[in-house]
Amino acid sequence: MLTAGLVVVAAVSVSACKEVETETATGYEPAKLTEVKGNKDIKRVTFTEEGAERTGVETEKVRREGGRTVVPYAALIYDAEGKTFVYTSPKPLNYLRVPVKVSDVSGQRVTVSDGPPAGTEVVTVGTAEVYGTELEVASH
Repeated sequence: MLTAGLVVVAAVSVSACKEVETETATGYEPAKLTEVKGNKDIKRVTFTEEGAERTGVETEKVRREGGRTVVPYAALIYDAEGKTFVYTSPKPLNYLRVPVKVSDVSGQRVTVSDGPPAGTEVVTVGTAEVYGTELEVASH
């Protein structure tokens, strides 16, 4: 009985290794980049379901408060030149960097005078990972 159990464990281990090797051998990519028409500096990031899950991407909606447009502070990113952006999610697993003009930062809220309209989904968790993916920064 013990021998049969060891054979089963060995078979499972070998098949698991083949699965990982096959994924690597086929060039599995957790995300793809697509050119954005009319803007060569920004690319649409599209994650696979597994890629998004591994990244832990979460979104929240842009809100209107007191006649002003507000985004969560966690959504705000700065590029190397100090320009401010958020990543919108126009459809599931798709992320697009959109410039914003910050008017005020108060705690975890950022008031913007220019940016996506209220109701737009913006990335609040995994923002740095989406940005790194867009810039093709290697994670290994």
